[in-house]
Order: sequence, then structure tokens, then C-alpha cells
Amino acid sequence: MDSDQYRTRAAEYGFHNRFAYAAEAFSRSIGFLNAAELERLSRARVAVPGLGGVGSAHVVTLARLGIGAFSLADMDVYNPVNMNRQHGARIDTWGQSKLDTVAGDVLAINPFAELSLFPQGLTEENLDTFLHGADVVIDGLDFFVFDMRRRLFNRARELNIPVITAGPLGFSSALLVFTPKGMRFDDYFDVHDHLPMEQKYLRFALGLAPAALHAGYLDGSAVDFRMRKGPSLIVGCQMSAALAATEAARLILNRKGLKAAPYYLQMDPYLKKLRKGRLHTGNRWPLQRLKALLFEKLVLAKSGRTGCTPQSPPSTPLSTYLADDMPLLRYLLGAGIQAPSGDNVQPWHFTVRENSILLRADMQADTSFFNTHQLATVIAAGAAAENMSIAASACGLRCEVQTTPDARTGHMATLSFAPAPDAREDMLADSIWRRHTNRKPFSTRQVPDGIWQYLEQCAQPLGDIRLEWVNTPRDLQRLSRAIFHADRIRTERRDLHEHFMNMVRFTQEEAETSRDGLPLPNLEAGAPGNLFLKATRSWKSVHVANSLGIGRIVPLVSAMGIRRSGGAALLSVPSTSIDDFFMGGRALERIWLAVTHLNMRLQPMTAVTLFRLRTMLGESDMFSQAHRALQERASDVLSALFPLAAGRAPVMLFRVGFGPAIRHGTYRREAESFLSRAE
Repeated sequence: MDSDQYRTRAAEYGFHNRFAYAAEAFSRSIGFLNAAELERLSRARVAVPGLGGVGSAHVVTLARLGIGAFSLADMDVYNPVNMNRQHGARIDTWGQSKLDTVAGDVLAINPFAELSLFPQGLTEENLDTFLHGADVVIDGLDFFVFDMRRRLFNRARELNIPVITAGPLGFSSALLVFTPKGMRFDDYFDVHDHLPMEQKYLRFALGLAPAALHAGYLDGSAVDFRMRKGPSLIVGCQMSAALAATEAARLILNRKGLKAAPYYLQMDPYLKKLRKGRLHTGNRWPLQRLKALLFEKLVLAKSGRTGCTPQSPPSTPLSTYLADDMPLLRYLLGAGIQAPSGDNVQPWHFTVRENSILLRADMQADTSFFNTHQLATVIAAGAAAENMSIAASACGLRCEVQTTPDARTGHMATLSFAPAPDAREDMLADSIWRRHTNRKPFSTRQVPDGIWQYLEQCAQPLGDIRLEWVNTPRDLQRLSRAIFHADRIRTERRDLHEHFMNMVRFTQEEAETSRDGLPLPNLEAGAPGNLFLKATRSWKSVHVANSLGIGRIVPLVSAMGIRRSGGAALLSVPSTSIDDFFMGGRALERIWLAVTHLNMRLQPMTAVTLFRLRTMLGESDMFSQAHRALQERASDVLSALFPLAAGRAPVMLFRVGFGPAIRHGTYRREAESFLSRAE
């Protein structure tokens, strides 16, 4: 229904003007509000920029409070990711304008409401028009839209308009009110033009909630300022709407009790706590500066890691050939090379031709015993292809992956790209830049079957993929023995030891210069483990350690990792063909990205599956007699725990769980170093 239809419906009930409607529709407010106040609210205009989780809740709450006019700005549409917190997000509104949906909801509540709509969002050009006639502004902008927020607050002050910001923080809400005669936004948050953006976000967060009640139950690894990503709950959004509407009514009705910035308030029903106070000098207060330092160390350090710089998709769509669009090509290749590869050898090569990228695997990048028939390289190529396919969706492109493997040339696939205006960004696109191997101990909290089933479903569209998992302490204990046997082989073979040590980057300078291999901190061995690795760089020293039994520390640590996890899974494909393993690489990456999307941790356990492949391919004689015995024992455990993989080829065994994030990732060479252009 449109506004005329709503008014017609109201007229059928005898309501022909704004106050006649308000006198009955909002009559249950009388007693807390009087009739004159109800009439004043019906004439008030509130400006709300941003109609996401908190903005849409603000508008609907204010409409039911009786506010009669709104200025609303938003340029976004609803997507499934909005369902957990945004008022207008429903299956029937996916793909529809947030602005139109919320505006329709306001008119369905009050058909006499006056609406000024700004479908281009809040901009420098429309800021004054947006603020015109507003009695109050309520901030609904996304947390990361900082510069526009700053301009809004400062311009509203110049126009003598108060601004309310109520931030949803977990189960809590934090409230600040900025009035024309009170403390300035820039002074309270201690921000200026030349401050780095991450510092602006940090100071806004600290100033918004000086008490930080929510910090005790916030997983800091879910906050990523570089990716402009953070969690939010409907509870906090609803609380924010209640607090903001209360202050809006106080301001419009000129009621007592206003506490403008530097006064702050945070209410947290989860903790059953209320904190309020006055931050005399805002973020310049010494305690706030100390909090900023701690926040950087305890929260920001968890959200970022060395070795990966997240990229944003180009803002302009593909208009010519991909080969001529360097920003788009660089983004797609950058996504591709974020894929995992054995010991981070990065065995990829890309050739661009018009709107296609030819993906070739460098079969000479890794010739170690680990890389059975180059199948680890094929897995890495499949993972790179999956990353680029997912990244294309974030650029409004459709990607078709045509697999045409050639073991002689290394050619794996041709990726063809075409504009797709109706393409929806794959939910895993952001995870490309966050995915990593996590070797830390995980929580022993069981990963439930529902999550494993979801991971399997993520990969199944790619083909005949099978994921089988174990998640009980007893089964993980049994699996840990197989891992111990396989890693004993790894540490007792000279060729594998020397290959591994050749890929470890023992200094930061070496890691940043080579931009491949495994930086020492990435191995998560801790100070004693780092000393052990340095002491056993040569085969002679590790051979002595093995003869004394000290070398078994490494496989023991690997086995312990299995026990310190929430579960483990085996991914398998029908055969050892390149086609199947390329598909397996795509599936592995998609599962890994889904794990990352859930803010969980994953570590591949490569030795046990790669050694099993040697046996399947009839190469048991490449192991010593003692190692053959260990391999058989490991394989027997795998067969018992993963019976559905019988007769199939194992792509990867990996452990999954809940746990801390890492701070040290692996580096990548420049995307252009992998690129050539077709003649």
C-alpha cells in the first residue's frame, strides 16, 4: 500500500488529519505524555541517516512514539546478512531498498507522517537539505562511516540542532547527546583531520562507551577495523532505539534531565549493570588514553595479523576487457593468491586474455616428497580458482571455471568473467582476506554436527565431495595417534626435514624479503619451540635429537593439537586424478572460508593424507620398513574413523575449533609477479 491507500484506510475509521489520528492511535501514551506533548511530537521532525540495525529501529520506535515527520537517508538494500538485527529485513525484502521499506513501515504506522527521503544516502552535497527543519538528529550511520558522521555532527551544531548517538554494543547500548552549547564532537572524541582512520575508529569506540561493559564478553577477534567488520545483536539495537527515543522526546518536549556530552551512559541488561558519568575532557582524559593503548594491544592486535593487507573491490564495474582494467585484475589476482599452498610456496601463474584468466600450476615450485605426484600443487591451484570466483561476485561479475588440466604444461583451468548486474556478493568474499592456518591450541568445546553439515553443504555444489568428521574426545584421541605416527615419518626423513627448514623464515627481514615460506612466529611454537627449531636446522642436529628421542616432541605437539580441538574432518574425492584434486582444492578452500566466516579456526594436518596417497599410488617402497609400519598404523586409524572415505582419495585432514586468533600470518609476493599477458 502507498501513502494514499493508507490515508484512505484511515479515513474509513474517521481519521482525516494528523492530530485526529494521533489522538486515538497514540492515546495509550497519555499518562506518560499529555495531550499537548502528543500534539508537539506530531509536528516534530527527526532526521535519521542510516537505516541499518540501529537506524531502522530508531525510526520505527519514533514513529510509534508519535513523531510526525522524518528525514531519512540510506542507499543500501537488504541482504540475508541483515536478518539478525535490522527491522525491515525479511525474506520478502531481500534486494529491496532499505529506505523504501522503512518509509513504508512508517506510513503503515502513521499515514499522516511527512517523509523527506534521500535515496543516495547522506552526502556532502545533500547534508544541509537533509538537516533542514530537523528538531533532532539521531545517528544511525554504520560504525565505520566515521568522516561523514563527523561532518554531520559538526554541521548540525552550526545549525543549532542537537544530535543523539546510541551505539548497540552486544547486549548493551551506550548513549551520548551532543547539543549546540555543549562539548564539541571533535573535542570529546579527540579527533582531527590528519588522524589515521583506524585511530578514528578506536577513539570513537572508546568515547562512545567509556565504561566498556560489553568488553568482558566480546570476542575481539571478530572486530576488524581494516575490514570494517564488527559484530552486532538485535538486543543492543532495540536498547539503543529506546534510549535514543527517550532523549529525543526529552529534547523536543523540553523536559528536564538532559545530560549532554561529556556525560555518558551505558546500560547492559546481560550484566545487569548501568554505568554513567562525566568524561570531563573526553578522550583526552589520561585514563581514556591508557584504555586506548590497552585496546590496541588486547583487541586490535587480535583482529589484525602480519602478512595480509585486505583489499576492497573496485568501485567501478567492468566496462571494457578485464585485461585492460588493472584495478579489477589486481583485486582478482590478489584474492587468488590468498589461497593456501604447501609451506606457502605459492605455485601459481596467471595469464590474462581479454575477459579470461588462464590458471597454470608451477610444477617446479615444490618438488618435495610431501607433494605426492604434484597433487598438493593442484589443490593450491583449485583453492586459488575458488577465491577468484568468489571475489568476482563482490565486483558484480559472474565467473565460470572451466577445468582443463594438463600435467605436462601445468595448465589447470580457464576462468571467464562477465558482468552480472544481478549478482549477489558471496558471503565468503570477506573471508578471503581473513583465512589463515591457526596452529594454536583450540578449545576442546565440541564442534556440533550441525556446523559440520553446513560445511559439507558449502562444498557439495562443486561436485562429488565427501566430508566425514569426528568430534568426540575418544575419536580425537584415536586420531591423534595417527597424526603422531605420520609426523614421526616427517621428522625422521632427511629430505622432508631439509625441505621444511628451507621454507622456514627465521627472521622478520627474511620473511618480508622473500614473501613466501613460513615466518617463524607463524608456527606458534612459542619461545622454547623457536629455540628448538633454530637448534635443529641442520639434519645432523635433528638426527641426534631423533636418536635421543627428543625429536618426538614435534609429532607429540601435532598429536596434542588434534586432542586440543573441537573436531577433525577428512575431505575426499573419487580419485587421484588432477580433475578431482582441482575440485578438491576448490572445496577445501570453500570449507576453510566458511570456517573463517563463522569466526572459527582451522589447521590442515597434511602429512597423514599425503603419505596415504603415496601408498594408494603404489609407492610404499619409497618409505623405509620402519616408516611403512608407521604409515600402515596411521592408515588403519583413518580407515576406522572415516569409513565413508574407503576407496576414495583423501584431499586433506584438518582440525577445527574455537580458539584465539593468530597475530602472524604468511606473506604473499606481489600479484603482478604471477601475471603474464597473452600475445
